[in-house]
Amino acid sequence: MSVKTSINIPEELFNAAKKLSDNFSSVVAEALTEYLRKKKVEKAVSSFGKWGERDKNSAEIVKEMRKEDKRRYADRSR
Repeated sequence: MSVKTSINIPEELFNAAKKLSDNFSSVVAEALTEYLRKKKVEKAVSSFGKWGERDKNSAEIVKEMRKEDKRRYADRSR
């Protein structure tokens, strides 16, 4: 499904895009897809810093969980 919309962009940008492809909609869709992908990656990377205040790293936490008898489901050494 597609949505028809109207946007305002600089004429130079429009002309440069039209030189690359006769299908301006596909150029905009491809550019927007790439922009959204980059923003999603930036958001994920920025969330890593929120874990910085922990006393232990995630590998240590998982190792401890696997050693607990109550957490046998996480034991991958079998």
